[in-house]
Amino acid sequence: MKKLSFALGILAVLFAFSSGAGAQAIPNQVLGLYPREAGEITFLDVRSLRNSPNYAQLKTQVLPERFRQLAEWTKYIGVDFDTEVYQLSWAFLPAAEGEQVGMVGIAEGNFPADEIQRLAKERNLPYYRHAGSLVLNLGKNDQGREFVFAFADPSTAIFGFRDTAEGILDRRASAGASLLDNRPLMDLIRALNGKSPVWIAMDSQFTLLAVKQMLPEISRVPGFETLASRLQSATLQFQLSDGFRAAAALRCQTAADALVVAKLMQAAVTYQAFRLNESNLELARVLGDLRLNQPDDRVELALTIASSDLSTLLQKNSLALKF
Repeated sequence: MKKLSFALGILAVLFAFSSGAGAQAIPNQVLGLYPREAGEITFLDVRSLRNSPNYAQLKTQVLPERFRQLAEWTKYIGVDFDTEVYQLSWAFLPAAEGEQVGMVGIAEGNFPADEIQRLAKERNLPYYRHAGSLVLNLGKNDQGREFVFAFADPSTAIFGFRDTAEGILDRRASAGASLLDNRPLMDLIRALNGKSPVWIAMDSQFTLLAVKQMLPEISRVPGFETLASRLQSATLQFQLSDGFRAAAALRCQTAADALVVAKLMQAAVTYQAFRLNESNLELARVLGDLRLNQPDDRVELALTIASSDLSTLLQKNSLALKF
């Protein structure tokens, strides 16, 4: 199962927010559209991001390439992501070993479906209706899977592979099982939702993926795979007061597990910072400032990035994401 973590990019987004911005939240009617089997949920308050003087650069480096391509395409049907979308969320779904994980997202904003259908027809774009909603076909990937953009109502748009997007439309019409029935992940989401402008909640499987991809050296430590199986969940949230602060928490099965994970992560961070000392001193300094604690069965990480370091990291494209 392949997935690229983008936690450092999210940090850059958050640093750009104004400290006075209030935290928005994903409403239950949107959470209820996601599949129950979702393993990771990410939320982004786009309105706050637009307030950043570095918005154009942040959008290029931080937002996943899929979203950037989608934003360009939707202009063709009269939907400008830069003005019409105010919140984005997306879910990653588990996949078989060696395959790319599934992804489906929901944009909240202003989507006049009748006008969009008129433009699609006028420009000979393929479209159809499913469960009463307008669905535009954006084409296929290399594996032949269709990617679609669906308009559930005037304020909700769904994008992703056709089977997953149609599943959301069916769920909306029939009120079937959804993310709201995934109690472990929902417990994490309820603890984060409405408390910060960007947050991420991950189950055990996606927690392991995030740890291995953010700190690749840690997976080379003998015995890590056995210990990694005892990771339970992870959350990331960000607050802006007296500067910028980001916090992550990993929950393990026991306090003894958490102690070992904390030591391994500290060693991996130290090694990564050492490797970057010559090639990217600013990023090495950011990693060196990471603070790690281990209360009971949790491993907690805290990070602060100075505005001067952020500017340099953006100029060097150090936070660019490749999806």
